Amino acid sequence: MEYWINSNSGDYVSLDKNGKYKVHLLSRYDEYSNYIPSDLFEISPIQFKTLKGFIPIKEKKLWTRLQRINQEGRFRPTMTDGHKGMAKRTEVPTLGEAREMILKELGL
Repeated sequence: MEYWINSNSGDYVSLDKNGKYKVHLLSRYDEYSNYIPSDLFEISPIQFKTLKGFIPIKEKKLWTRLQRINQEGRFRPTMTDGHKGMAKRTEVPTLGEAREMILKELGL
């Protein structure tokens, strides 16, 4: 299996042996202290190509990073003034939006 992680949110994508991409959204609290449970769903290769901010990571390193998460949230972006911001869930574009993005990049 292959893995990609978003270092700002901690959400990650896995590619299984059957060629299916799965997005794993971590549980977290939103800005109003409402609990948002974890979620898992499949996406197409086109949607995966348009996801921003995901970098490849080895399986061993992924699990050690996920075990260290605390209530404050390990995965938070560093803002321009140096303080830690809030981690937001990854937004996955719909299939139509992903196609539009790719067509724009190709100039069609």
